[in-house]
Amino acid sequence: MKKTIFNTNDMKRIWFFTVLATLTTILCTSCSKNLKIYYTTNNGEAISINSEFFSSTVKSNSYKDGKGIIEFDGDITAILDGAFHNCKSLTSITIPNSVTSIGDCAFAFCDSLTSVTIGDSVTSIGDGAFYYCEGLTSVTIGDSVTEIGEVAFKGCESLTSITIPNSVTSIGYRAFLGCRSLTSVTIPNSVTSIGDDAFYNCDALTSITIPDSVTTIGKGAFQDCRALTSITIPDSVTTIGYRAFYNCSALTSVTIPNSVTTIGEYAFIFCSALKSVTIGNSVTTIGKGAFQDCRALTSVTIGNSVTTIGISAFEDCSALTSVTIPDSVTTIGEDAFFNCRALTSVTIGDSVTTIGKDAFYSCDALKAFYGKFASEDNRCLIVDGVLNFFAPAGLTEYTIPDNVTTIGEKAFCDCRALTSVTIPDRVTTIGNWAFAHCDALTSVTIPDSVTTIGDYAFYGCDALKEVYCKPTTPPSLGGSNVFDFNASGRRIYVPTASVDAYKAKLYWKEYASAIYPYTFTE
Repeated sequence: MKKTIFNTNDMKRIWFFTVLATLTTILCTSCSKNLKIYYTTNNGEAISINSEFFSSTVKSNSYKDGKGIIEFDGDITAILDGAFHNCKSLTSITIPNSVTSIGDCAFAFCDSLTSVTIGDSVTSIGDGAFYYCEGLTSVTIGDSVTEIGEVAFKGCESLTSITIPNSVTSIGYRAFLGCRSLTSVTIPNSVTSIGDDAFYNCDALTSITIPDSVTTIGKGAFQDCRALTSITIPDSVTTIGYRAFYNCSALTSVTIPNSVTTIGEYAFIFCSALKSVTIGNSVTTIGKGAFQDCRALTSVTIGNSVTTIGISAFEDCSALTSVTIPDSVTTIGEDAFFNCRALTSVTIGDSVTTIGKDAFYSCDALKAFYGKFASEDNRCLIVDGVLNFFAPAGLTEYTIPDNVTTIGEKAFCDCRALTSVTIPDRVTTIGNWAFAHCDALTSVTIPDSVTTIGDYAFYGCDALKEVYCKPTTPPSLGGSNVFDFNASGRRIYVPTASVDAYKAKLYWKEYASAIYPYTFTE
């Protein structure tokens, strides 16, 4: 059950007896009697306490000869919420084995806590129980604990190791977030879920074994675990959550088992050392940005159940050289392989119906596409008449295939060596930025079939001197920056009878001084 940490009533009780100095050792072990709590302080003085924070009434609280004793009128079964919150003079404490629960924030902000042994009688560690105990270096959890609460050890920056017993079934939300010295964790087979952000920002964590009992790896569970070099994901896991391994920059390889159906958004983004990925045959969706900026990734195997490759899924994977997209895939999202500059070939399965904008943009080394959507020369993709992407940036001339009706956005953008292009008579639409920054393009003929020319379509074509626009009805322009074309000596030739119509048309009139009559022949 989710609990609220630091609510108004708790704060009134907690701060009522907040004291200065440091907690260094807590031993939740068996004592000769269950009526007393023994403790020591670094200032040789008794701590302030209140019966509200314990399950029995306090009879006395004294400090003598380096030891404090809190005596109760009956067995103590619980240390309640905030009981020792911010007790900064406390250096050690022995809790009797009658205690079964440690409440929310019970030892929060005990800055110098160095070790904790939680006895076998304790069944629950409350939310924030050891929150920001920055001096804590080790924790032993007894075999009766079933749940580690939310933010239970958050901010314990000195914690180096943790052994979680077989009784624990769940690791709560942000339970170990910011434990920046934690180098190893053993998760037992009893655990079924690793909560959101559970080990977020555990900078020193180098390896972890996830047992077969775990079915869910939560959002951000291992985000920013920058030293993590390897991870084994068992066959029991069905979901890898949003940001699960975000920025695990030392991780070199991942095998995603057949049990996993979803790889969440940004699951492995910025895993800059990741070299290879195998995606199991049950995964249906590769989420948005799932492997974005995995700059060492050279190979990826996509399972036969994947239907969607999400937006930017492999964007900026600059070492990826080839990819085979299986027949199960129907959708390749926008920017899916954007800026994969080492990619030389792509094989696309027969079921693809949608290829998003810029899916293969800035793939400068791309020389060939294969599959039913590839053009006859394997240089471009045509889906339902749309030329989605044109490959090599170094191409000097090209004739667009006759089955193209739309030249997609940025289709030839930055093809800086392109000197000539032939547009077939079936084309009706030239998309935004379609030929932008084609620096060497000197002349272009727009066929009579074209009705729409997108904004920036020929922007930045510095060598473009002549545009022959054959439609008698001026095509609609996407904006006033289609041509970047007011320099002296540049001309747009239109049918003689249509000159006035062009000069009066929205956005065309911006180029009125460059529009000239021309008699087109078949």
